[in-house]
Amino acid sequence: MSNIVLKGISHAYEKEKVLNGIDLTIEEGELLTLLGPSGCGKTTILRIIAGFIIPDEGAVLSGEADITKWAPENRNMGIVFQNYALFPNMSVKDNIAYGLKIRKKGRDYIEEKCREYMKLTGLLEYEKRKVNELSGGQQQRVAIARALAIEPQMLLLDEPMSNLDVSLRTRMREEIRAIQKKIGITTLFITHDQQEALSISDRVAVMNKGRILQIGTPKEIYDEPERSFAADFVGTSNYINGHFIRPEQLRLGQGGEKGIPVVVKDVKFMGMYFEYTVVCTDDSGKAQNYCVTEINRGKAYREWHAGDTAYLYVNL
Repeated sequence: MSNIVLKGISHAYEKEKVLNGIDLTIEEGELLTLLGPSGCGKTTILRIIAGFIIPDEGAVLSGEADITKWAPENRNMGIVFQNYALFPNMSVKDNIAYGLKIRKKGRDYIEEKCREYMKLTGLLEYEKRKVNELSGGQQQRVAIARALAIEPQMLLLDEPMSNLDVSLRTRMREEIRAIQKKIGITTLFITHDQQEALSISDRVAVMNKGRILQIGTPKEIYDEPERSFAADFVGTSNYINGHFIRPEQLRLGQGGEKGIPVVVKDVKFMGMYFEYTVVCTDDSGKAQNYCVTEINRGKAYREWHAGDTAYLYVNL
């Protein structure tokens, strides 16, 4: 395996430019996530790395090799598509074996690899079951096992959990991360879901309108957003005295310290925490809204209500 490097990648569909000068290095063994809204160019980058698209400008490097114009079958990439692209009437085992048969691997080798990756993904007991008899989470595991069975140099995951319900998405992203760590495969993960990106990644690249706006660890992206788009897309943010302040970094109090006088405008009870919208009037007379979240500590917690007056503080 080796680093995958994108240098000056630009691409357009007809006259619409979807990528504009992308420079990106995916380090060997890391899980890097492209995070951004629909249409920002995430999947186009994945398809360029996979070889399905040749970019209008720029180069794709694998180590020292320029693979920009290599055919997909020569790149040895494992891909899990959004709809999984499984063969519904084939068994789990036959789906996993498909890529190995295309590569004309021997019967014993195919048997060994199928068992290895069915075991890794918890599918051994389902090996004879047809794919259309499986749950969504099980189908996703089949798609991952099939992608890994060819022993690719890189795993490409294109919004693989968009069709799953919320609780299953949480469990499956944990399973994907565990598998990725166990085998140490370089992985590119595509999502528009900030929680997926923050929980699963070694690094996150925030994208918008064909550009990468910021790259960093999940904590860096969340705690130190460099632009307003990143601050707003990756969570909720307040802008105070030239700084992005997250809602949980604020608190409400009754006075006694230096704070901003505010009125509670709206209250949302979210179970584990309360989400408050508060409003104050700045020096020019303009109303300014802030979002504040506070942990629900049960009966010991001082709950605020709409219409209450309070003071707003930044937690240091």
